[in-house]
Amino acid sequence: MGPPDDMLEGVEELIGSRPVDWKRATGGYSAAERWTLELENGLRVFAKLAPTDDLAWRLRDEQRNMVAIDADFRCDVLGWRDGDRPMLVLEDLSGAHWPPPWEPGEIERVLHTLERVWSTPPPDHLQDTARFIEMFSGWERVAEDRGPFLTLGMASADWLDACLPALIDAERAANLAGTELLHLDVRSDNLCIDGDRVVLVDWNWASRGPRDLDLACWLPALRLEGGPLPEEIGLGLGAYAAGISGFFAANAALPAPVSAPTVRRFQARQLRMSLPWACRELGLPPPDATYARDEIAGLDEALDAGHITEQQWHVGIEEALIDAYLASGDPRGQSGKFGDDETDWRWARELILDVFPRRATFLDVGCANGYLMESVERWGRERDIEVEPYGVDISWRIAALARHRLPHWRDRIFVGNAIDWDPPRRFDIVQIGIDEVPPRRRRELVERVRRDFLATNGKLVFRAGRARDWNIVEILRAVGIEPDGIIEAVHPRSRELRVTGYLNAR
Repeated sequence: MGPPDDMLEGVEELIGSRPVDWKRATGGYSAAERWTLELENGLRVFAKLAPTDDLAWRLRDEQRNMVAIDADFRCDVLGWRDGDRPMLVLEDLSGAHWPPPWEPGEIERVLHTLERVWSTPPPDHLQDTARFIEMFSGWERVAEDRGPFLTLGMASADWLDACLPALIDAERAANLAGTELLHLDVRSDNLCIDGDRVVLVDWNWASRGPRDLDLACWLPALRLEGGPLPEEIGLGLGAYAAGISGFFAANAALPAPVSAPTVRRFQARQLRMSLPWACRELGLPPPDATYARDEIAGLDEALDAGHITEQQWHVGIEEALIDAYLASGDPRGQSGKFGDDETDWRWARELILDVFPRRATFLDVGCANGYLMESVERWGRERDIEVEPYGVDISWRIAALARHRLPHWRDRIFVGNAIDWDPPRRFDIVQIGIDEVPPRRRRELVERVRRDFLATNGKLVFRAGRARDWNIVEILRAVGIEPDGIIEAVHPRSRELRVTGYLNAR
């Protein structure tokens, strides 16, 4: 099905050339008709048509705001038709680069462009952001009815009891007064990099207000894409973080609006980034979230029942697990070890060095943020072992974070699923977590990595678990694999045992 007839007719009337080919635009959360159109005269344009009253007034605001802002950081307006179904025709930017992933220097280019936005005199008709005061009362609404928020798995009732007063106080303290031009909907689906300019689209929320609000509204979505922690870009934004997380907390569990049918899931995922950020800024304990565990259990059940495919399982696991990793401000939490100190981390992971030769290439399968790569390299130096670390992860988001954290190793950090990824070389030591695939494919994973990843005399080591509840030796034997060796480590304080096994290259 192609564009609506009134869009095709309207574009021909406004631009003076008939559309001959088209492609529906993807991304974003609006139900507006959005199409890239190729015209008979060779021009390509982007057209947006509003099918509902709600989207109509948003599109009118967007057109009015854009024509009043004369700057290269907004796209060119080529045509406008008002009426029951308004339509806006813009320059086509489908050939530009639309992050993510974010390439080196691109976040800095966006920040530079935002500085230009904030320094541009706002049009006289723009409203002040003080009109959004109700949006910054989300935690007050949660206090009135906490039920919807608690269904999101973000935090327990006990955590909410302890932290809600501070969150309410902080959102009330957010400054919404200012005189600078704000976009107020900065997200990757609303910006692109077109040659030497950064272009912002969707200006219907444009307002005058404080620049820190514009910045703060962007940061949770940026983190969700593997970008820096919000506080690495803007410090002292705790009140805004509280207000933004409160908005998501109060809305994410509500029924979706007709004009944006998929937006609630995105709001819930932005809450996963913004609420821990607010807690770090305000000195509150992190939310005791259960969403990752709950969603993973549901995905396992759905796969076993045949309700989803293995590909859907991997996508769902990545979303839940990596959201939890990215929400953490601690490098160990970003690598899957939540609540542990450095002693716990070392006990959990250093034992693999017991089977390293004096000089070794090391591949961490499921490398997350790369913290194990740097830890093993550092621990190896202490043992006079020279380690050359590499990493691969199924999630491009967490791999992007690893490359951001470890720019000197960015060319050694890959994206792929070990079950079918082709490594660029062979490695002396490879570590995998056997639970990175569904149980029925564990033996296949082991055999594949052992056959295709290991160098001569290499070793495949399994991620260690607590002996009391994750005995990797028993798990291997359950899929018909007998380990060639066992490695154990005793916790220096609790004396608890951690154990794993390894296989030699064939």
